[in-house]
Amino acid sequence: MKTVLSGNALWSFDFEIQNRNKNEDFLFHFSGVKPFHNHSGEIFLSEGSIRIVGDDVFEVQFKDLTQLYLGFDEIYTPSLSKNFGMFWQPLRLTLYDEKLLYLIIDYNFVGAKNKLWFNKLMELLS
Repeated sequence: MKTVLSGNALWSFDFEIQNRNKNEDFLFHFSGVKPFHNHSGEIFLSEGSIRIVGDDVFEVQFKDLTQLYLGFDEIYTPSLSKNFGMFWQPLRLTLYDEKLLYLIIDYNFVGAKNKLWFNKLMELLS
């Protein structure tokens, strides 16, 4: 399939975020520290799926998505990013098995391209 968008991704699943060492949350507010994530790699969006290749490799078919959300929530809170997420928000995918995948795409220490990806995904899913 043709690649529509590609970029660098930081990501975590909900259970990984919930099992983090919460005593280290203050670290994400220092310069040069990336927001909380467990995995990194490259992400590719095609007309029917999202493929992530990095320290883990997996593909999410659009038919396996049950919800798409841009923003912080009770699991991935603003405290997990510098400036409490003033310049970006995580992209959350809810998968068919109720797993939540939190993505930060093309993070550059000031912001991320999550809104661009959210809008493109909404366009492809409609």
